[in-house]
Amino acid sequence: MSGGAIATGAHGQAVSHSHAAPPPQTDEATLALLEAVRALRADMRVLASSGETAAVGGELDEIEGEITRTGRAGTGRLARLRERLETGASAVGLLASATAVVESAAQILG
Repeated sequence: MSGGAIATGAHGQAVSHSHAAPPPQTDEATLALLEAVRALRADMRVLASSGETAAVGGELDEIEGEITRTGRAGTGRLARLRERLETGASAVGLLASATAVVESAAQILG
């Protein structure tokens, strides 16, 4: 068996944190973005669920999927996410890991 999660007991919870690997040709800036995206998603678990957290989570899912499939993230999606996080209008933008995503996106977008 490789990967997976098991839960036992009456209150057991199985949580899997496995991630798909990006293609080998993925550049360092995109790898840094992928790492930052995954860290932000993990940090967002402490926030109350809202429309904003769902929207950011959806963008993070799309960006991670793009990177793991193609080795790149679309500039339009990155720009939208960066703008959403930079405005500071939500609790997500206040997380330290959001700053890492913004900085990584800025490196790629120029």
